[in-house]
Amino acid sequence: MNPTLRPTAAVAPKTQFTSLSRVRPVRFSLCSLRARHLLAVAALALTLPAAWAQEAEDLLDDQPSQEFKFLGSGGLAWQGEADIDGDGGGTIQVNRYDAAIGFEAALTQKLTWLNTFFVGLSDYEFDGGGFAAGSPWETVLFNRYGTQLAYQIDEHWGVRAGGVFMFSRETDADWDDGFTGGGSLGVDYRVSKTLFLSLGIAGVTQIEGGARVEPAVAINWLPAEQWTVRVGAVPVSGGAAAGAEVEYQFTQNWNVGLGLLFNQRRFRLDEDSAVAPNGVGEDDTLPLRLRLGWDITPQVSLNFLAGIVLGGQLQLDDENGNTLREQDYDPAPYLGVRAVGRF
Repeated sequence: MNPTLRPTAAVAPKTQFTSLSRVRPVRFSLCSLRARHLLAVAALALTLPAAWAQEAEDLLDDQPSQEFKFLGSGGLAWQGEADIDGDGGGTIQVNRYDAAIGFEAALTQKLTWLNTFFVGLSDYEFDGGGFAAGSPWETVLFNRYGTQLAYQIDEHWGVRAGGVFMFSRETDADWDDGFTGGGSLGVDYRVSKTLFLSLGIAGVTQIEGGARVEPAVAINWLPAEQWTVRVGAVPVSGGAAAGAEVEYQFTQNWNVGLGLLFNQRRFRLDEDSAVAPNGVGEDDTLPLRLRLGWDITPQVSLNFLAGIVLGGQLQLDDENGNTLREQDYDPAPYLGVRAVGRF
């Protein structure tokens, strides 16, 4: 269930399911990236939307409007070069691309069937030694299909149930080796015209790991005219995806938002890998971003993104899930652009 991206003060969002990303054991050091991630996810879990999102950006940028029948979106992001901790002097740089479509069909007056399709590509460039030695992975593909039934009980209450099927793999890895899937159940409550809440539970299988069951929560709040607060924490393959943003609408067609995102990406590696044949890679990031949004028309918007990836962590496992390498990497600049169409 997702609230509308920019609800008006007069209309509460309708039950929705947005376009189509994870938490592992944490070592509790105050400077540990995993510890920071756990704190971020725990904080978000106490506050917003339940959605299956391949990237945390989808939680904030690709949410359909109340009148949503069809949604299309696409984006690209550049993550600048960062030094990887440890011996060897390795570096990492990433270019990311994605596209998604979603549509809904009203089966009855109160029952809606929602479907989303997502494809994403992350192109990694490793250099140097240490973790980067041998370029542990290169181009990674993410494919996702999500489906959900949403039932509106009355003007305040709604329930939903759905499933998701995902493939996360390096380009030459087998599709079935990168498959994960799961389902969710949730209850939605529209407190008022300016406050929407959602609470659910979701479970997803993991690549070389047991299934995870986590809470899925959502809040969409309009505290004052021109201001919107959105937060989302959603469990998916590999752990959790989360996002939070405060937005200010400063003209009819322009808005600005400050957001904190969290992504865990876990994927199957190529069987011909020189480092870990049929292994598993993982890349966790925590970007802080400033978003400038332009509503070109009531249906089409363009978002310009800039910020910094506050920190990242890389993990390389063998084909049985045993960890071979694990390192943090330094903060890196972050730039991107996203286009969204709602019809």
